[in-house]
Amino acid sequence: MPDPIVDVRINGEGVVSRRGFLRGSAAAGLGVASGAGLGLHEAVTRGAEDLRRRGKAMILLWMDGGPSQFETFNPKVGSANQGPTGAIQTCLPGVRLSEFWPKTARVLDKVALIRSMVSDEKVHDRAIALVRTGYPPSVAIQYPTFGSVVAREREDSRFDLPAFVRIGSPRIKTRDVSSGVLGVRYASFDVDEPGYLPADVRPRVSPEVLRRRLSLSSRFDAEFARDGGAPAVAEKRDVYDRTERFVLSPRLGAFDLSGEPGHLRDSYGRTTFGQGCLLARRLVERGVSFVEVISTGGRNDAGWDTHNDGFRDTPHLCNEADPAYSTLLLDLAARGLLRDTLVVWMGEFGRTPKLKPDGGREHYSTGWLAALAGGGVSGGQVIGATDRDGVEVTHRPVTVPDLFLSVCRILGIDPGGEYVTADDRPIRIVEGGAEVAELFS
Repeated sequence: MPDPIVDVRINGEGVVSRRGFLRGSAAAGLGVASGAGLGLHEAVTRGAEDLRRRGKAMILLWMDGGPSQFETFNPKVGSANQGPTGAIQTCLPGVRLSEFWPKTARVLDKVALIRSMVSDEKVHDRAIALVRTGYPPSVAIQYPTFGSVVAREREDSRFDLPAFVRIGSPRIKTRDVSSGVLGVRYASFDVDEPGYLPADVRPRVSPEVLRRRLSLSSRFDAEFARDGGAPAVAEKRDVYDRTERFVLSPRLGAFDLSGEPGHLRDSYGRTTFGQGCLLARRLVERGVSFVEVISTGGRNDAGWDTHNDGFRDTPHLCNEADPAYSTLLLDLAARGLLRDTLVVWMGEFGRTPKLKPDGGREHYSTGWLAALAGGGVSGGQVIGATDRDGVEVTHRPVTVPDLFLSVCRILGIDPGGEYVTADDRPIRIVEGGAEVAELFS
């Protein structure tokens, strides 16, 4: 049987689909990538060298749907708004978390917990756009998700893994935020199921055959460029070049979790989110700049959007996230990676103080949560506060631009830096805000 041809889909303008090519060309090259070149130890060593050269990394743990502050990190003991969920003591004197987070409670000394996030957006798509880009949603400009901004700032043509990897799937794709005006060059590489590269990636042909096919593609590209398609060809060529390096990389084994000790995989939790956090550690260990891991709970399409059946669904969501989050912090620390890796836990907003009879809560954008650890952040503290019933912020409100400015400082990115849209409009990385000084004290 002849070797299958790489499945690369071209649109009407002659531009290759990024995801289609990544999958197709990886299928052609993966079989030799894992067996040629560096051994595991040398690959990991080089990855660590790249990490030091490229600066600090960030892992975003995204609680898709908006987690309730009452059932997570800001319980209100004694308030009618707390409902039946209890609270437990943490390793920080006087600081309590919901009873569903016993493992996180033991590592809270590594975390700076912000309990006073505020924004004006209470609708999912608008709130997601704001929290993921730092900018209010706009019909005129597609602001890029922050992972794409970091990928642009950390760009290194010598590095053979994607700068921005996303693990898991958003529960509602139409609300998702993409690389926007930064284009396909800085889009995420998506892994739907941790431990596996995209489903159609299979060993197929040798590197020599792959390179011959790419050479043929280049000839077609040259003809299209001469006929007026030069800009589209340039973008496609860039994707092809980077993808060729990726599928032939000795670091490709970073995506394979099978060699990790079984007890460690158990500690993270044998869930998509738990194994996604383990994969995130493996990727930053090898020099990836930004990894996003999406938590949806895996039971239904609601995720953390617990309007209904909160008494039933919230414990399940927390019980998946708690071991994954806490083990990630411990694992990074044990490997000496936490000081160079910022881990951010958050969603797009919180939930209303008022409980529905079934434990559901509506959207609420006052006093929601963000938790930061690593990257030089001063852990073991709580920043901001809400009143006894969790209705109003009473101390140290923190806005989304405040948070973005702080993250830029942690990562060593100039927030006043600019990127330029296709129509030559300059956009600052962060507009407005003030650093959360407590994070650095």
